[in-house]
Amino acid sequence: MSRVLLLVLFAACGSSSPSQPKDDAQATGDGPPPNPDAPPGGLVPGTLAVSWMHGSQNCAANTDPEVQVHNYNASTFIIRQNKCRTFEAPFIYVLVGTTSALMLDTGGTNTVTLRDTVRGLIGAKPLLVAHSHAHGDHTASDSRFSGQANTTLVAVTRAAVQATFGITTWPTSVGTYELGGRTLDILGIPGHEAQHIAIYDRQTGLLLTGDTLYPGLLFINDWATYRTTIGRLAQFVGSHPISYVLGAHIEMTSTPKQVYPYGTTYQPAEHVLQLTAAHVTQLDAQLTQLGATPPAQPVALDDFIIDPQ
Repeated sequence: MSRVLLLVLFAACGSSSPSQPKDDAQATGDGPPPNPDAPPGGLVPGTLAVSWMHGSQNCAANTDPEVQVHNYNASTFIIRQNKCRTFEAPFIYVLVGTTSALMLDTGGTNTVTLRDTVRGLIGAKPLLVAHSHAHGDHTASDSRFSGQANTTLVAVTRAAVQATFGITTWPTSVGTYELGGRTLDILGIPGHEAQHIAIYDRQTGLLLTGDTLYPGLLFINDWATYRTTIGRLAQFVGSHPISYVLGAHIEMTSTPKQVYPYGTTYQPAEHVLQLTAAHVTQLDAQLTQLGATPPAQPVALDDFIIDPQ
């Protein structure tokens, strides 16, 4: 993420936060919209009952592994990098189908450990390495995957993203990618960064949103484009069953509206990773209320902070 020095305390603005999800898939009202592409019986469930490693007060004494792997289910893996090795501690996602696998992002450190970890999860299956966007904390290990057997690395250019995923008109068309018995929808969501994408997994209902929406500082580099993007994303979640919305970082504390200082390497009481479709709707409503001119100061909501750059 491209970032600038920030004040830690922000003025509260907007409505109260949607309630946080439980470890089971959310169920509200009459339930999510039907999904004809979901497996028989509905979405494949998973669990987010996990305690993430969150750095140390003294990183010289940190004994956490370089990466932590959480099995959301038998074919869906979430990896977090050690916060003492990169304060960004990005989350990396691995989705496995019957014939191939997709990895979203290569993290914030250049390390062979990540490559070996992913190969250990997917075996010899062909691997597509994609990126939520082009910032360095999501591409640092690209060189470890480039030229490897059964591995295709998608360049961090709009042309490469469109060609790989069949996005005919950027960013309004929705592309698809098949993993074998598992279809992914690929959405262009620029605003934080020009080539940013989201991935919707029809099998699990997971929506992966990178740096566009997560429990933290939502840095917005193109205000008008971002507002349009979130409007389209809100329409998408309104017509698809969403189990969780999963971003690339955690920066909020467990206290509403409170964020950890930028660059911290120790987050002992951090927010949960998962957001919900209601957070997309909330963000869209807040951006609509703020209007075409970006606010002069960051706007703090319970679970994330809107921060135009």
